[in-house]
Amino acid sequence: IKRIKEANDYRIKLGYGNCYRMVFAEADNLPALIVDRYNDVLVLQCLSLGIDMRKKLICDCLVKLFSPKGIYERSDVSVRKKEGLPEIKQVLYGEVPDYQEICENGIKMLVDIKNGQKTGYFLDQKENRFAIRKYCKGEVLDCFCNSGGFSLNAATVADSVTACDISELALKNVRDNAELNGFKNLTTICGDVFEVLRAFKKQKRQFNTVILDPPAFCKTADEVKDAYRGYKDINLNAMKIIKSGGFLVTCSCSHYMTSALFEKMLIEASRESGRIVRSVEVKSQAPDHPALLCAEETQYLKFFVLQVI
Repeated sequence: IKRIKEANDYRIKLGYGNCYRMVFAEADNLPALIVDRYNDVLVLQCLSLGIDMRKKLICDCLVKLFSPKGIYERSDVSVRKKEGLPEIKQVLYGEVPDYQEICENGIKMLVDIKNGQKTGYFLDQKENRFAIRKYCKGEVLDCFCNSGGFSLNAATVADSVTACDISELALKNVRDNAELNGFKNLTTICGDVFEVLRAFKKQKRQFNTVILDPPAFCKTADEVKDAYRGYKDINLNAMKIIKSGGFLVTCSCSHYMTSALFEKMLIEASRESGRIVRSVEVKSQAPDHPALLCAEETQYLKFFVLQVI
């Protein structure tokens, strides 16, 4: 209970309140435990046998400390199989709605707690989503948009935003979130981003800003080579469809794709694109996802803003 309280106190001290990562495993001295807060609902993820065995104790602590409306378990991750644990999703306490409304950067969002990716939403990009607003004038293309975190922040300043994802469920979430905020300048495309980018290039369709926030292309060291090719493919094609002076916002959430490797890939892509590309801003994950210096896998998110001339 002391460690959970200390973890939460750190976030409160930083000004987090409505939605944030309350517990980030090793970084909070609670290995293999993730707890995310979505307003008055908590989502818990147990990644090891040791933590899984203490699930009831952890829930009791969370109820005692925070009195949530509900606690939901999203332990539907393959890493659990290594310790003989099943993938599981379930209500652990109270009532949990299918969609939970949060407020992030002044924008209302409906989080798909039960079926959204990871624990329902990617809280680690919160500050980065706000940071893109200054780069999103004109026409914006948001690729791998998921539930629309980047799309909606872009829509606050852009003339038009096109949100693209392969999941129709995710795109429905984007449209619902746009409606919730009264945004009329957002449209969605359902498709494979690799193919969509090639189609736009063929059509000579251009955008002022392209955002690439893909899922992890490599989850093991063996997959790095293939992942490198995938990252290069989307970044190269994105650079080719950006109007002169426009911006590429590009991310990687795989810790196996190190910052040095990611930057090397971007340099290669820029050379092959035939464009002059400037690095404008480099960021990492939000402060509610602190990284341990002695555990490099906790420093995993790369976020680059590039200007394409």
